[in-house]
Amino acid sequence: MSYEAEQQKLQHLLEECLSDESDENDNNYDDNEEEGEEDNVEEREESTDTEQEFEDVATQLDSHREDRLIFIGKDGTTIWRKHPLRKIVRRGAKKYSDSSAWYLIIENTNKYLASASDYYGRETYTRPTNKIEIQALLGILLLSGVKKCNHLNAEDLFKTNGTVPEIFMLIMSCLRFRILLRYLRFDNMATRAERQSADKLAPCRILFESIVENCKKKYSTSHYVTVDEKLEGFRGRCAFRQYIPSKPNKYGIKIYALSDAKMYYTANLEVYLGTQPEGPFSVSNSALALVDRLCQPIRGTGRNLTTDKFFTSLELAELLLSQKITTVGTIRKNKRALPPEFVNGKNRPVATSMFAYRDNCTLVSYIPKKRKKCAFHFHYA
Repeated sequence: MSYEAEQQKLQHLLEECLSDESDENDNNYDDNEEEGEEDNVEEREESTDTEQEFEDVATQLDSHREDRLIFIGKDGTTIWRKHPLRKIVRRGAKKYSDSSAWYLIIENTNKYLASASDYYGRETYTRPTNKIEIQALLGILLLSGVKKCNHLNAEDLFKTNGTVPEIFMLIMSCLRFRILLRYLRFDNMATRAERQSADKLAPCRILFESIVENCKKKYSTSHYVTVDEKLEGFRGRCAFRQYIPSKPNKYGIKIYALSDAKMYYTANLEVYLGTQPEGPFSVSNSALALVDRLCQPIRGTGRNLTTDKFFTSLELAELLLSQKITTVGTIRKNKRALPPEFVNGKNRPVATSMFAYRDNCTLVSYIPKKRKKCAFHFHYA
């Protein structure tokens, strides 16, 4: 039942209760009195508990009319609420996956499931999937991460001994969960080899770009944004898997992201694929070209970008300023644009700063601790 229908039903019940009470008060319940019988009326100031309860209920019903959450128009059908509607978070999440993305997953997964029906013997094991089941599968994966169960074996995730949340086994069986993960596909397997010869991201290129495009459209970032990298943990077979010992996961897929510095919203993404084959997907992996591509959604908006020493350079700051984007970040001391006086800080006192200026640009060299290298900060505005 919708919220409006529920409110109308409650209003109707309240009006019936009030009308019944008024009818009872209007009725005359005179007994057949005998002639000559003395009529005696005793006055009492207090009433019984039961009578007081009925009076309290009537008072509450009268006050409810004044405190109700809706207003009804003169036509008797138009409903107005006293308070704004509650925002439903699930509706917001659906904005990032349109119908074409779901159709792409369902169509290609069903094709792959049909090709494996002979392997399992029973057609029920590889029955076609649908949007509801794929969303349920995604929900299991997300919930397992929230509940810190994402590193468990699939059989342990669906146990019935109370060691894991029961919601997993209530959604689907462990066998169905394994089959869907095994045969989940995001592209046409028949044409993958041809596309993969020119693009390493061919197995999920269409879906990835669809989600990123929705991220650009559905939200406007704050005035302050940042660019950085993230290593998503992954140890499977992949042509562009990275090994970075300093990262928590060490093995994974490196992704560069443009994010909102206040709300932590991701506005743009790019997967690091290494050297791509010659073709439309072959792009430069330099820091200058990478930041230029990531900042495409905020060009000409006057926002401020924060970068670390891997990205920051004088050339990048000048390029972004021409696109009406200001820059602030740390810079490596081996950059040729830096003066030698800023690089050598051995004889400088602790907690001192040195400044240098250009048109719309400020360079700061700071000595944070004794026997500590200089910290360079670069601001271009």
